[in-house]
Amino acid sequence: MRFNLIISFITLGFCGLSQDYTQIKHRFDTYLNYHGSLNSLIGITPDKIVFYNAQKQAEFTLLKNEWQTFAWLVKALPDSTLEKLYHNKSLLGNYPLPTDYRIKKGIKDVTIVIDPGHISGNIEMARTEQKYLHFTKQNHAALKQDSVDIAEGKLTFETACILKKMLEEKGAKVILSRKENSTSFGYTYDEWLKRFKMEIIDSLLFIKKITAQKHKQLTNANPTVFFSSFFKDYELQHRAALINTFNPDLTVIIHYNVDEKNTDWKKPSDKNFCMTFIPGCLIADNIKSIPGKLNLLRLLLCTDLDESEKISGLVVNELSKQLNIPIANKTDASYLSEHCISSPTKGVYSRNLALCRMVQTPLVYGECLYQDCENECYTLTQNTETLYGIKTNKRVVLAAQSFYNAIMQYYTK
Repeated sequence: MRFNLIISFITLGFCGLSQDYTQIKHRFDTYLNYHGSLNSLIGITPDKIVFYNAQKQAEFTLLKNEWQTFAWLVKALPDSTLEKLYHNKSLLGNYPLPTDYRIKKGIKDVTIVIDPGHISGNIEMARTEQKYLHFTKQNHAALKQDSVDIAEGKLTFETACILKKMLEEKGAKVILSRKENSTSFGYTYDEWLKRFKMEIIDSLLFIKKITAQKHKQLTNANPTVFFSSFFKDYELQHRAALINTFNPDLTVIIHYNVDEKNTDWKKPSDKNFCMTFIPGCLIADNIKSIPGKLNLLRLLLCTDLDESEKISGLVVNELSKQLNIPIANKTDASYLSEHCISSPTKGVYSRNLALCRMVQTPLVYGECLYQDCENECYTLTQNTETLYGIKTNKRVVLAAQSFYNAIMQYYTK
């Protein structure tokens, strides 16, 4: 067991330990504690980290001399073992800290998972998951062509495939979280519905995770309603778990944005920004469960947040440079001002997104550009470029180049 655990430590690479109180408190205050939501549930002092229950009683205490060991364990051990440690901290003595943990990796030594956001590979599926744009002259007389149809999932997948090829040419091991027009389960959405829908919701009813009324609603829901009311969150949980099984050194999550105030998205907008998200902005509900508490400990004790900010800063700067669009300030979108915490790096925001919260690696969640921007929407439909056999548009190529440049900078600095 000890030998296998040390091997696991080595494969983690340079995740970094951070048993310094100042760094831990900085992470808590700067990235994690959204509007003081966690103040009554966790205490951090120079000597210990304490989790409190609803009755304000200490239920778990991690002393300073245990921080370093736990930082390794929270990334190396399975959740079931970590939960046992949470209930019985004396088991920490079974897992001595290895002495050869600081391994700096280069691009040829890393595993990178790329997650192409959403699942649609065509406009029909994009309509089902409500991640599409459809502009017509009927709705907008000034439109420069008869219609504009954009499926975000198609853009993200093309970007991911090009980026994968670029990185593999430099020796990196690269894994995509999904296939074209597919879910992270390895099936299209329609295939999953036919094969697994009833099996899954029946099992959830059996173990009382959903009510009989909810079961009936889901059974009768059409594919679009079922997607939004159940499948979207269910698939994201699986996607995060899948990414974690690969134990990557870095996770790259690719998305394309829209102007939130361009109501109904029936016509182009004049706004265009790029931005990146990292973990954080947590609220009390996120640490009600023991897995939630353990995840918070990972973000406090390890350098995942620090590394996420570094790579995200490089990505957002490259997106701005290559695509020639501004980096979003906090006032440029309501979700940035109301639901995010600004990091010290411009254009990098802590946000309580499912993948940011559940993926257990350094990560960058990149929003490349606004698809509905007047200067973007036409180009995004013009597949004039072919790269690595992938037929796409100029903006996707530049977005992939932006991620690539940033990742290469990250692993050479």
